[in-house]
Amino acid sequence: MILTRFVRREGCQKLIDAREAANLWDIAISKHMILEYQQTAQHLAKDLDLKWLLGVMIKANERTIHTLEVVMEKYLVRSPDRNRLPSNWAGNTESFRDEQIGQTNLRFLQEYLENLLRVIRTSTTNDGIRTLFGRFLKTALNDIDLILNYLKLKGWLEIGPYYLNTPPDVKEKITAAEASNLWDHLTFRYDNIRKTNLYLAVTHDFNFKIIIAKGLDRLNRQTGILEQECQKYGISLPKRPPEVVILPVGTDYMCDDQMYRDILQGLQAAAMMHAETSKQCIHNDRIRKLFNNMLLTEVNYYNLFIKYGKQKGWLHAAPAYRSN
Repeated sequence: MILTRFVRREGCQKLIDAREAANLWDIAISKHMILEYQQTAQHLAKDLDLKWLLGVMIKANERTIHTLEVVMEKYLVRSPDRNRLPSNWAGNTESFRDEQIGQTNLRFLQEYLENLLRVIRTSTTNDGIRTLFGRFLKTALNDIDLILNYLKLKGWLEIGPYYLNTPPDVKEKITAAEASNLWDHLTFRYDNIRKTNLYLAVTHDFNFKIIIAKGLDRLNRQTGILEQECQKYGISLPKRPPEVVILPVGTDYMCDDQMYRDILQGLQAAAMMHAETSKQCIHNDRIRKLFNNMLLTEVNYYNLFIKYGKQKGWLHAAPAYRSN
């Protein structure tokens, strides 16, 4: 990736900021809550496949909690109370249906996905912590695919209204939510391309200009994919941005550091948009995978963009965390 050429390798960072300390706490406490529910649900579940699936997730969450505790101890961040241990109590288990347990786990994972995007977006000081949250993101996406496949296999996943304007020769179906998200992403990328072309025209720093140009290539590639998907399913396409960009007479009114932060906010918004779309695309696995790949690409690019901005001195320093 082009950004790696402009990012120097740095040693282990010893400091974290106040937001990163809060983020570690938030993820840890949410993991303990999810783990307690899953351990109880595993005891109440009747379906053997569901029991196995919950067991896989429980082990993964226990590993995640252990990793978080190691990091929190390293940076002297107090950890929350641990979850309750499960008990083999007896009672009326008929009120806890396997279908409900599976769907609740899916909702937990989807909310956890958005929570991870928030902590990745706000963790800007310590690159190691942000990278750790990125690994958790990949695991969460895999877990969501796993629980979705299980719910579909059991027939326990309710699908919203389908998009009915699909051409007759297209056998692959999409929902109205998936069609609207394809259109939303395309219009968003058109706006991104128009603004990025303007930034490319007025940027002063040579290396930053190269990075913007490569980012523009990525936007154009993603736009091409989204256009093909919209055309395939008969979704009306919005107007495209102009082909010719007229250069402004002067460029002094735009500063490189401000343009950098504007682009950074655009990356943050795009990542959240991808995550929200992945949450809604539960019917068509191929479309969901498309948005998941866009999400992971966005997060990886955002991670490198943060490192580049810190080296240039363009990123505002967050309040440092100090432990008693």
